[in-house]
Amino acid sequence: MTFSIIELLGVFVVFLFLFFATYLIISKTSKKLSNLIFAVYLIIIALDFTAYFYPKFITLSYSAEMLRMEGLAGLKAPLFYLYILSILYDNFKLKVKHILFFVPLLINLTIIFPNFFNVSIDKQELFFKNYYEQPEAIFVTFFGYIIGFTFLFAGVYQVIRYRKIIKQNYSNPNAFINYTWLKKFLIISFIISAITLAKSIYRFTYNNIETTNNLRITMLLFVIIFISWLFSKALFAPKIFQGIDASLFPLKVNIDEIEDLGIKKIERFMQENEPYLDSSLTLQKLANQLEIPSRELSILINQHMGKHFFDFVNEYRIKKATEKLRNTSSKKITIQEIMYDVGFNSKTPFNTAFKKHTDLTPSQYRKTIDN
Repeated sequence: MTFSIIELLGVFVVFLFLFFATYLIISKTSKKLSNLIFAVYLIIIALDFTAYFYPKFITLSYSAEMLRMEGLAGLKAPLFYLYILSILYDNFKLKVKHILFFVPLLINLTIIFPNFFNVSIDKQELFFKNYYEQPEAIFVTFFGYIIGFTFLFAGVYQVIRYRKIIKQNYSNPNAFINYTWLKKFLIISFIISAITLAKSIYRFTYNNIETTNNLRITMLLFVIIFISWLFSKALFAPKIFQGIDASLFPLKVNIDEIEDLGIKKIERFMQENEPYLDSSLTLQKLANQLEIPSRELSILINQHMGKHFFDFVNEYRIKKATEKLRNTSSKKITIQEIMYDVGFNSKTPFNTAFKKHTDLTPSQYRKTIDN
């Protein structure tokens, strides 16, 4: 028995997906639901990719093959979106309303039913032989892509919203780990989806098997890179699976609608008590120290001061860092020590924030003082 390059790649892809799905199911984590959703998503994709080699081993009935094609396709996009939500929000729970995400699958199966599921085996065979000319096949295929990209863009919206919430409520750069990872996850998913769409368009338009196979190989290679990257993240960056509270949301409230809580009081507290020296300072922590509601504090910082909480806190940290650099008694203290002293816990965010507020790197700033 010989295998083509596509069949070999297909076998390898299915192995990778099933291996990673197993890892997610058995791994110990506080994000059990998230891991389970993603594992089911990976298993469904693995079953979908078996199309490249399973005919060498088993023969499915025409009805079973159609369910494999359309049923699995209709499950992937909703599960993808549910996974995004479960990663972003640590209190995410599956709800009855989420069943609505699978309505497009029922629509596709309903459209296919009269001229495929409700006919003889001979007519089903004829349907498959002329699959790329069947109006039902054309509709369900491209309707499926529309639904898939809709869920993909909905995921993009949620990630952008998540980033805004993080900037308004957290001062630690580590809070952005989820955003950075999910942004890359969505970009790679979009590339793979675009290649798959191009393959389908070409197959329905020209039905040139050689070009279609080249697109399949390209897609399979991207998928191998994708799943390998996902697995490496799960092993070496487990913190990407930590979410935020789903009750948080971007604020859009007119400052005139709330009582003036005293911006000067907040600024005085920051100067006298220096809460920003805490590298894990959050909006909620600062609000508790100030004894004011976190929502109102966020409105004051975001709308009255025109800053995100992240930038608001870093401004004080950089000001403190410049004071230490100017202090002659601090000459023997390294820049890294100053970085930790003022509330940063990694070099890149410190350098970025420092240059943003002074137009110089910490080293350049120290040299100007020495001169």
